[in-house]
Amino acid sequence: MTCHTCGAPMYEDSGVAGKWWCRCGSWRLQSETAEDVTAREAETARVMALLDAAIGESAERAGGKVQRDTDRQTTDEMESTMGQTIQTCGCPQCGGTMYRTVEVDENHQPIGMGPYVCSNCGHMAG
Repeated sequence: MTCHTCGAPMYEDSGVAGKWWCRCGSWRLQSETAEDVTAREAETARVMALLDAAIGESAERAGGKVQRDTDRQTTDEMESTMGQTIQTCGCPQCGGTMYRTVEVDENHQPIGMGPYVCSNCGHMAG
């Protein structure tokens, strides 16, 4: 059997009957055609690309948590020096952080508030 990738002779796997390997790293089952192998490899590449994207998104979300923790620290510092409370939530459009200022009385009870505004995309809600 010859390799569908490089054309070199393939060698049967000693542990799996009907599975053939090439020095270039390609493999195929004896029952597979070159088209079957090409389709399998294309599907593997597609799934790996989706996995890479999911891992990248997960890393962005982890970075987003760090950003939110930093934002919370900043808002805590601001609230201690102002007569206001700053509330945050996630933006439904871009996943960024939305803020709104809440006016508070001397007992820190809300007496007025504006809408949430996303610091990333400018989306307004509430």
